[in-house]
Amino acid sequence: MNNTDVNTTKLKGNIWKLYLYETLYSLMFYTPIIVLFYQKNGLSLAQIMIIQSFSSIVWILMEIPSGYFADLVGKKISLMLNGIFAFLTMLTLGLGSNFYYFLLAALFWALAGVFISGADSALMYNTLKELKKENTYKKVWGNITFYSFIGISIASVLGGVLGGIDLRYPFLIALPFYIFLIPLSLSLYEPKQHKETSTENHAFDLLKSIKKAIFQNKKIRQLLIYSAVIAGAIDVAYYLYQPYFELSGLDVVYFGLVFAAFNFIEAFSSKYSYFIEKRLGQKFSLILSFILVSLCYVLMGNIIFIFGFVFAFLLQFVSGFSSVAISDYVNKETDSKIRATVLSVKSVFNSIFYALIAPLIGWLVDIYTLPQVLTIIGIVILLFGIVISILFYGNIKTIRSFGSKNSPL
Repeated sequence: MNNTDVNTTKLKGNIWKLYLYETLYSLMFYTPIIVLFYQKNGLSLAQIMIIQSFSSIVWILMEIPSGYFADLVGKKISLMLNGIFAFLTMLTLGLGSNFYYFLLAALFWALAGVFISGADSALMYNTLKELKKENTYKKVWGNITFYSFIGISIASVLGGVLGGIDLRYPFLIALPFYIFLIPLSLSLYEPKQHKETSTENHAFDLLKSIKKAIFQNKKIRQLLIYSAVIAGAIDVAYYLYQPYFELSGLDVVYFGLVFAAFNFIEAFSSKYSYFIEKRLGQKFSLILSFILVSLCYVLMGNIIFIFGFVFAFLLQFVSGFSSVAISDYVNKETDSKIRATVLSVKSVFNSIFYALIAPLIGWLVDIYTLPQVLTIIGIVILLFGIVISILFYGNIKTIRSFGSKNSPL
């Protein structure tokens, strides 16, 4: 077997290993009980929000440098660091009992997040590119996202059951899965033609990469704005779901099952995003996402009943679909040398927008009623969508017109 065959085998191995890595990382058993856990340990809602804000700040400060680190040192090293920090997060939460322990855990979890952000999808794209199969990226990454959502759905149900026994169990059970991420990441093969070394000033190179991504490429800049608005709306909803469920009369015991259902919706929308986007084209996909997010908020704000959680299915659909589609759009606009950095810039935009709007949403909920705030959010998102669509209309190519079957993506 010659070197080419060996490299091809290693590259193909990356694909199933990244499938496994993403699935294991998705086993977040704590999802349905995290707020209850904080409160059980004496934290007020204000302290919980401080922890979230601190995590967002760390994410914003580290996201771009971590993406540059992945491009410079290697994506698999970034994934190894993700595994280390994810393990430390669960260990700290599993043993901690006060605000400062949880603040430390938030630091570890933010670092875990920034080291996987962009590095995983960039490594997959680079792998497929070297195999000359980059046109299958949306399909492959959609499948990975699908299995990840299946994993987190199962973990949510199990986490609810384990949390009913002891609120620390969901954190402790995650430990063996997360520690396995370390050797798994080190077994990945870094595509040679995408490895980059530099003897120049790294900070200067970083600034040049950011400038190229944001200021010199109008399409990337537009996609970053779009992504920030959609991602912000989805992230805010996560903290509004539980009060909405309580208002609608849904028993707390069913929260875990509802969140599991959300994850299944996201899983299927991500898995089939390739076919949906291929049918609609880029422009219609972007516009439809705004419409569905807006509709979800407006329906939740105006129709309160025990099965009102079905309205949130619209938002979960957009979450799964857009995560794959936007990642592919951005990948196609960048080269491999700065791909992880550009994807990290996207995540920073998302985090900044979320950090700005989250306190405002919380303040509005305290002053007005939850249904009123949900309706306001829906209307504002729709207005955002209209403005952004008008601004982008002349610049976003309709890669595939609705109903067309032969135009290339």
